[in-house]
Amino acid sequence: MAHEVDPNSCERTPEAIRAALQRRRDWLQAFEQEWLSAAADFDQSALDAVVDKWFPFACACATPGYLDDVEQTVKRMTEDDTDGLVFRDAQGHGYDAAGRPVEAGGRR
Repeated sequence: MAHEVDPNSCERTPEAIRAALQRRRDWLQAFEQEWLSAAADFDQSALDAVVDKWFPFACACATPGYLDDVEQTVKRMTEDDTDGLVFRDAQGHGYDAAGRPVEAGGRR
């Protein structure tokens, strides 16, 4: 089970990002729109900004199991099935869905 995005799971190129985003067609469409807009203006800094913005999304798509885990968690939460889920505050302290502190180890 993947708990963190692997920053090395995707190359930092428009082609690799486009390929990785095939997993999420909505993200792919947004990336392509932003890329084409920047390309139409012949603005290299804007093209670089699009790559920088979408690279983490591409890595999330390319990390084996990561999006599956996220989608499963979202599905469970939508169905009010929070048993065993740990929520963390800004300091990394773990809590259950009722807000009770839980001992779940440190942040990864």
